[in-house]
Amino acid sequence: MLPTAADNGARLAAILPSGLAAVSQGLGHNPLETLERAFGSPGGARLGELDPQQIPPLRSLVLLVVDGLGHANLRARRGHAPTLAGLPQRRIETVAPSTTGAALTTITTGRLPGAHGLIGYRIRHPELGVITTLNEWDGIADRRTWQLAEPLFAQAAALGARPLVIGRPAHANGGLTEAILSGAEYLAGQRIDDRFAIASQALRGGEPTVMYLYIDELDRAAHEYGSASGEWVRRLEQLDAALTDFLRTLPGEVGVVVTADHGIVDVAPEQHVLMDSAPELLAGVAEIGGEPRFRSLYLTPGADPTEVQQRWAESERDRAWVFTRDEGIAAGLFGPVAPGVAERLGDVLIAARKRVAYTLSSDDAGSHAMIGQHGSFSDEERGVPLALGGALAGTSFAALVTAVASRSGVNGT
Repeated sequence: MLPTAADNGARLAAILPSGLAAVSQGLGHNPLETLERAFGSPGGARLGELDPQQIPPLRSLVLLVVDGLGHANLRARRGHAPTLAGLPQRRIETVAPSTTGAALTTITTGRLPGAHGLIGYRIRHPELGVITTLNEWDGIADRRTWQLAEPLFAQAAALGARPLVIGRPAHANGGLTEAILSGAEYLAGQRIDDRFAIASQALRGGEPTVMYLYIDELDRAAHEYGSASGEWVRRLEQLDAALTDFLRTLPGEVGVVVTADHGIVDVAPEQHVLMDSAPELLAGVAEIGGEPRFRSLYLTPGADPTEVQQRWAESERDRAWVFTRDEGIAAGLFGPVAPGVAERLGDVLIAARKRVAYTLSSDDAGSHAMIGQHGSFSDEERGVPLALGGALAGTSFAALVTAVASRSGVNGT
């Protein structure tokens, strides 16, 4: 049986294009033309059905992406984040797999994983083998062809807005940064407070700006301690305090959107399933990629994906969704799939349904100790917030995101 979801991440993909349309409206350009440029030709005709009067005008946009802040995680600890929890918001769904590389690329390009190509955590490169999308970029000479979609920051510059990324110094350089943040100026701040201070300073001059502000401390705390831990709550409180001060001094005509790449489920070490403890299940399996909540099985030449899928489905029963790559693509889980991208996934996919994690004895100690997990299709992992602040609070921007998602063609409809 295949997993189901309210959408396949199309609304997450539509956030930045919708924000660019709002900046376009505020700076006197045609917002529908801006949307058409963001998506190219596929959704052009249907995007023309939108009413420009429903697009709120902005001078600047701040897209605050909080790694690991699921809608359910925030709701469970809303008392620790009164400002964030009090913003007008709704639950949307992230991409499949619900993992950082895939989701962040969708946010910055407006394309789903099947189109941009970073379709998981550990995926197969045709020459380098199975590599991670976060930090294994050595040997990839043209990083903008491994990630197939154009980041949208250049379109902000074309509108006359300053494209700006604010993140930690550790993320200022590297393959993923080059692949998904190209076209923007990068400013670094080590602490959460530092990044918000840089953001406030950048907006104070009044120059039109499209800003991507990235906070990853909650995700890091969740992986090590769990999303129910005091450490995670302290990071949430730090985020909320910084956001409170930021919103209090926000200039007019600046809209703020808060979202996330995925949510978190906590999985205790005793709930880990050691995949290689039953060698008979791995017959015909050459390599294992993905991550503990979404495993990708790459088969040996000649092995039958259906036979391997049935074997694992019988073993895992209601503990996981087990399906072939072809079934997942046909169901539209990853959006339209560009040539060469399907082969990056394994032939058989195992997505955790219960609170389990699929590990290997060869995984490093950190993987076996990890508590906070994500990657699969549970409501906790897929659900992320779409919260609005500043000049976007009280507007129809969330409805615009939904309309753009349904008309853009990004999800293949």
